[in-house]
Amino acid sequence: MIEQALDIRQPPGKDSFVQVQQEAKYMPEDDTRSGLRVGRWVPPYSPDGRSRKEPIRSTAPPSFPPPSIAGFPPWPRHAGGTRRRAALAAVAVATLGAAVVSFLALRGGDPTAEPEFLTGTVPPVPPPAQTVIIEPTTSSSPAFSFSPIGSAPKSTPRHRAKPVTTSASPSRRPAVTLRVGSTVALTVADRPGYRVRHRDFLGRIDPIGPGRDDPGRADSSFTVRGGLANSGCVSLESVNFPGYFLRHQNFAIKLHRQDWSDLFAKDATFCPVVIRSGAALTLRSINYSDLFVVESGERLFLRKDGALALVPRDVG
Repeated sequence: MIEQALDIRQPPGKDSFVQVQQEAKYMPEDDTRSGLRVGRWVPPYSPDGRSRKEPIRSTAPPSFPPPSIAGFPPWPRHAGGTRRRAALAAVAVATLGAAVVSFLALRGGDPTAEPEFLTGTVPPVPPPAQTVIIEPTTSSSPAFSFSPIGSAPKSTPRHRAKPVTTSASPSRRPAVTLRVGSTVALTVADRPGYRVRHRDFLGRIDPIGPGRDDPGRADSSFTVRGGLANSGCVSLESVNFPGYFLRHQNFAIKLHRQDWSDLFAKDATFCPVVIRSGAALTLRSINYSDLFVVESGERLFLRKDGALALVPRDVG
């Protein structure tokens, strides 16, 4: 045991040293970097105990600045620092502008005013409530006054409304009108003895004598028919020329035979309009609602200004 202990403490011999070097040659670097191994002493792998690998160093690109590109300005030599400073300055200016805008927005645009959330405006004091007086409503039942106990209540006398006496209004003559189915003569209200008639199939006014032998009496007699275009108005059919009606054509009144067309029905329909408090009437065109039958040079036309006042008389 003592010899073995002494043998371990002795330095290794030449053969052992060679064997250790051979083993260290095939050992990985991780096992030899510490310089120790289990069971025996191993010399360091390298004199300084460091790795002999070359450190990686940053190197500049082979060509810097880069070559210029056609259509673009050349890269400035000190562009990196200048651009960085310009970008920082732009960011600082934008931040300052945003802060100023926010500050002014909080103050409502007035630099001297305080923000609304700091001032805390107090609402005005509401006006005092007014006293509302409710008047008692009138009742249709009789009112009674209170009387002492044991006595009957007394009713308060009420004012009675006097009966209203109505006086009979004087009777008025009924307004003139054109009855459908009747035969009439349209006399001129402002020219006694003159009537509406047809002559040579043209509408006109002429004086008509009282005798039955006057040939103008037949030309001035018309049968009232319901309006050909509107039953609420009338159409005037000639008595001595059945099937012929007064109509307007080119704004002149003529006597034409009915052709059952829509245009003829409208041109031959007239609406009577009562005038002069019902004492006379005038004829208005149905398809020209602002035009009325007027007289000009004893001929009849449709015009906007004026109207011919007529009084219908029954022909027996």
